[in-house]
Amino acid sequence: MNPAVRACALRRAYLRMALGLAPVPVVVWLGWNGRGAEALALFALVLTTMMVGTLVPRCALFGRMIKTLPEAGGQVLLTIDDGPHPEHTSAILDILDRHGIKALFFLVGERAAQHPDLVQEIMARGHEIGNHTQTHPATTFWMLRPVRLWREIAGCQETLSALCPGRPPRFFRPPAGHHNLFTALIAEVLGLKMMLWSARGFDGVLQEVPAITGRISRRLKAGAIVLIHEGTPVAVEVADVVAGMLKASGLKCDTPPTSLAFGDDEVIVERGAAP
Repeated sequence: MNPAVRACALRRAYLRMALGLAPVPVVVWLGWNGRGAEALALFALVLTTMMVGTLVPRCALFGRMIKTLPEAGGQVLLTIDDGPHPEHTSAILDILDRHGIKALFFLVGERAAQHPDLVQEIMARGHEIGNHTQTHPATTFWMLRPVRLWREIAGCQETLSALCPGRPPRFFRPPAGHHNLFTALIAEVLGLKMMLWSARGFDGVLQEVPAITGRISRRLKAGAIVLIHEGTPVAVEVADVVAGMLKASGLKCDTPPTSLAFGDDEVIVERGAAP
């Protein structure tokens, strides 16, 4: 990765960190001067803002993200996280082939490096790959500082770009959807758009397939971005049910259009434009 690009991204990220910490001296000053109630109120406001912006996956407070496709396009996007998986990936690919569905696989860099043949198989069958960090630190990603965050996103981008020359990832998804002040900024510098979802069944924590797929079904409509996972005890079964559901919906289920640009709060699609 270009050192100048990295240095520029980190400068901007640390500037954001400084701005985010700017209220701290004010809180201290208020407390020092006997204005404890005001200090507490300001501290609570800042803390709440930070936690909501960081831990609520679809909150775009700290940067732009793609959450849906335009309903007018009549398309739904199936996204599959946490692969490649030595037992699940090929089985899921067979399911998608059977139903005529193309998907976007958000891959973990170190897992992709361990199973390059599966990455090639995903691409060969007409699907797209996305960046899902190098090591998938799901429980700590939201608190990572800029240098470590850069390593996770840029490292995965380098890994996947090397495995798929000429077809680098266009989209990034943070683990568990948690992101902080620097995530969207670093993704943008790397040429990535952050993508979340609009329909998920919590298959990362639940194991009751009807409950998982029922939640997705209730949110399935034109423009939906569906999220399922590899690496869970019910991954293949969930993929089979969801693929059948998508096929029965009559909606087009393909990889993302050539160009997805951010709108005010949703996505603008331009087919045929340069990526």
